[in-house]
Amino acid sequence: MRWSRRISFGQHMLIDSKILEKVIEASQISKDEIVCEAGTGNGFLTYELCKYAKLVISFEIDNVLFSNTRKSLSYVSNLNLVNEDLFKRCNLDFNVFVSNLPYSKSKNAFNWLPFQRFDRGIIMVQKEFADKLQAIPGDQNYRAISVITQHCFDIQRLFDVSRKAFYPEPTVESVVIRLIPKCTRITQLTIKNMNLVFSQRNKKASSVAKKFGNSFEFGNTRIEKLTPNELIKLAESMEI
Repeated sequence: MRWSRRISFGQHMLIDSKILEKVIEASQISKDEIVCEAGTGNGFLTYELCKYAKLVISFEIDNVLFSNTRKSLSYVSNLNLVNEDLFKRCNLDFNVFVSNLPYSKSKNAFNWLPFQRFDRGIIMVQKEFADKLQAIPGDQNYRAISVITQHCFDIQRLFDVSRKAFYPEPTVESVVIRLIPKCTRITQLTIKNMNLVFSQRNKKASSVAKKFGNSFEFGNTRIEKLTPNELIKLAESMEI
C-alpha cells in the first residue's frame, strides 16, 4: 500500500549504482560545498553525496521515508535531513542542487529554482519534461516552463537513464541534466503572467499583448512562435 501511494506521486527509487556514480561524477562536488537535495527517498544518493560535500541538506516530504532514512543514516555527521517540502522554502544557503525529482514535483522545482542562488544543478527528470525545458519556439512542447527555464539557466543534457535503474520501475525513461544559472532575474508575477500568456498560445501575440494592456507589435506571429526574450518582455509588461 505504501509503495502504491508513492507511485501515485511519481516517486521511484534509484537503485542502479552505475547511474549513481555518474550523477556523483557530474556533480563535481568539493569538500567546501553545500549540497541541497530534493527528495531523500531511500537515502541511496544522499549517502554518496555526503562522502564528497561539506554538508548535505536533504528534504523528504514523505513521513515514512524520512523516518526510515533518518534511522539508517543517523551516523552521517554532515547530513541535515529535513521532513518538509523543499519548494516551500526560500533563502537556503547551498552551492549545488542535486535531485532525482519525483515526476509530480518537476514543475514545482523549476518554478522554485530561479529564485535560489547556487552554482549548478544536476537533476534527473522525465525525458518528456526535459523535452519541454529545451523546446524551441514553434515546437509542440514549447511551454511557459520552457521560457522560464531558458531565461534563467543554461541547460545541458548529460545522459539518459533507463526505467530499469529504478524500483519500482516507472513507465517512462529519464534523463540527467545540468543547470547553470544565468545572471538574469525573474519575478513570481512574471511567472504567473507567462502562464496566462501560454493559456492563449495559439492566438496572435499582438492581440494578446493588447488584451493585457500594452501595444507591442508582433505582426501575425502567434504566442507559441515568440522567442523566450520576447515572451519575457511581454510577461514583464503585462497589466492585470
